[in-house]
Amino acid sequence: MNRNALIFSICTVLLASCSAHKETENQTQQGMLLTDSLRRVVSVDTVHNRPISDELTLNGKVDFNQKEVAPVIPMFGGVVTTIHGELGDYVTKGSVLAVIRSSDVADYGKQREEGQQQLILARRNLSATKDMFASGLASQKDVMSAKQDVANAMAELKRIHQIYSIYHLSSNAMYAIKAPVSGFIVQKNVNAQMQVQPDGPIFTISGLNNVWVVANVYESDISKVHQGMPVKITTLAYPDKEFSGKIEKVYNMLDEESKTMSVRISLSNKQYLLKPGMLANVYVEGNQKGEEMPCVDSHSLIFENGKNFVVVVADHNRLETREVEVTKQTSRHAFISSGLKEGDLVINKNALLVYNALDAQ
Repeated sequence: MNRNALIFSICTVLLASCSAHKETENQTQQGMLLTDSLRRVVSVDTVHNRPISDELTLNGKVDFNQKEVAPVIPMFGGVVTTIHGELGDYVTKGSVLAVIRSSDVADYGKQREEGQQQLILARRNLSATKDMFASGLASQKDVMSAKQDVANAMAELKRIHQIYSIYHLSSNAMYAIKAPVSGFIVQKNVNAQMQVQPDGPIFTISGLNNVWVVANVYESDISKVHQGMPVKITTLAYPDKEFSGKIEKVYNMLDEESKTMSVRISLSNKQYLLKPGMLANVYVEGNQKGEEMPCVDSHSLIFENGKNFVVVVADHNRLETREVEVTKQTSRHAFISSGLKEGDLVINKNALLVYNALDAQ
């Protein structure tokens, strides 16, 4: 809803409120009511007494939880024949991401065939040696040597079979690249018919159930942050939603160029709302002073002619404007020294539009 439409909507519901209650409000001094229709375009907050606190605002960015990131590196060079995973896809552990044709795999195929032949020959030799031993033409040592040849051939063939199993090799010099963990494909550096080498990841998979928010602290504010401090986080994508967390790690070194220190917050992200790369505002609550004052959302304040006002929901849902004195204001909260008390109800969404509509009456 654009601004003009919202103003029209608020004015309409306010006028409707006056009309609906004409019998009980014959004088304009009685004000206008917060009706059910108006509640759909505004929100009401209760004033609470809170200790005055210093709030530090940091710029941050959502990042992958590096503990859940798994790079997928091919073990053999070759040509990619097919791609089964695309950027952003969710894949389960063991699912095929790509198939590669490789000369190295062809060599293992040759070794497997040779190993099978060696085992056949070793077994034939053992059988012949046993017959010769029974006829007195071979010694016990000859039989033991033939048995060892069979064991060696079996061990070599087993080794090759394990390589086939571990690296998902198949016939025709093909092998499959499979997902080592379940998660989202967050990086893809390969396309069909591309020549690849085992020198870097062609896919990167990460879970998003838990993400990191990395924020920058300027040198002048380093003394104000420490591990374990509670924080609130907002994003451009969800301006009305706050995410709560704590500073999990402080990186005790400065970036040479920006002269900032990084801190890390770990957040649960079960609904995948937070996407790596999102910009975030991180609000760090500093030391709280002993004095308590009524506290409201900063969006509740209306500044006009050098004064601060709020829209209060008074008795019987009557709306009225009230001047307040602000002792301290942060990006999210305002501490009120006069004009409000604990338990008062104030409009904290579209407060300015309601204020203007009331002022126009």
